[in-house]
Amino acid sequence: MKPIPFKIDRNNRVNIPEQLANGFRMAIRSGYYKQGEKLPSFAEIVEALDISIRAPRDAMKILIDENLVRSRPRIGCEVMARGEKVWKGRVLGVVCAAFEGSYYISILVGAIRKAIIAAGYSFIPVTIDRKKNGRPDFSQLDAMMKEPVDFVIAVHPDDHIAKRIVRHGVPALAHVDVQKAAGLDVVRLFSIRDIIEIARKVRPSGIRKVLLAEYAEMPFVADVFMKHGIDVERLKVKPKEGFGYLEDIKRKAFFSLRERLSDRKDLPDLILFTDDFVAFGGLMALVDLQIRVPQDVKVLTMANKGFAPVFPVSLAQVVIDPIANGVAIAEAALAKMENRRRRPPLPRLVFLPGDSLPTTHNSFTT
Repeated sequence: MKPIPFKIDRNNRVNIPEQLANGFRMAIRSGYYKQGEKLPSFAEIVEALDISIRAPRDAMKILIDENLVRSRPRIGCEVMARGEKVWKGRVLGVVCAAFEGSYYISILVGAIRKAIIAAGYSFIPVTIDRKKNGRPDFSQLDAMMKEPVDFVIAVHPDDHIAKRIVRHGVPALAHVDVQKAAGLDVVRLFSIRDIIEIARKVRPSGIRKVLLAEYAEMPFVADVFMKHGIDVERLKVKPKEGFGYLEDIKRKAFFSLRERLSDRKDLPDLILFTDDFVAFGGLMALVDLQIRVPQDVKVLTMANKGFAPVFPVSLAQVVIDPIANGVAIAEAALAKMENRRRRPPLPRLVFLPGDSLPTTHNSFTT
């Protein structure tokens, strides 16, 4: 067996199947594995890299979808010849490695990929990691751009990533919450109208002061609430970047909120958690301090559908659906590629009341 020309980095935020797919993809495109050449068997990959048997299976599914590899019964996976199967086009899905472990991003990108492939386009994930000096590593993106690419979907790109994509001159759009995505067409996580509706709904509940617990800065949320006569204090959670940063968000949220509320003086009327992981840590701090919900403070959390924190009191939630959002983002990209009229960017946010925020409304869509 020809030696596998890459290693698995177990400290990398990118999961093992994606690392395998990335490694074999680069090896195929560099010519290390030739057209028609048989790739190592699953058993050989498992033995060489000390991984589970499921990882190479999942990796090969990705490469098969990308039209790089085909599976032949009793033979294995081999590199396909160029032009052996024709897709309508090639779409890159660009994600910063810092978001790889995010529930929302993982589900969202999976939904985008499924919709793009169903429409007849290949979908190739590209991960932007950081070098030791802290700068983005664009080697994988630049290598992909040497091949024909019809469109790029960038998920939460910072300005460095957005500018790099613009430099390549390929049609693209970016899915963002607060980022500007310099030069790229933007599909936002939610609109200002969504936030206005949330502010209008909480004010009748006697809310006059809100503590906004966030790790991705959302100044426009504070601005909208203040314009509706609600005072806002922003509590910034600052996780350490790198492996395990999602767990660090929980830890930092716990300690930050516990420090802010430890003397139990000047409690806000409402704590608004803008992220699931911030909510997980912040709610633990409320329990630790024996602050009662909703008697002492009310709580509202932005939550991914199917991934809301569990709490003794039912939580009022602003629900974000990553699957529906992924389908909508894919549709926006397809409409742009095929010169069709673009549909509304994303489904509206859904507010689900709970005992943590008593309200006269049973439920509503913003």
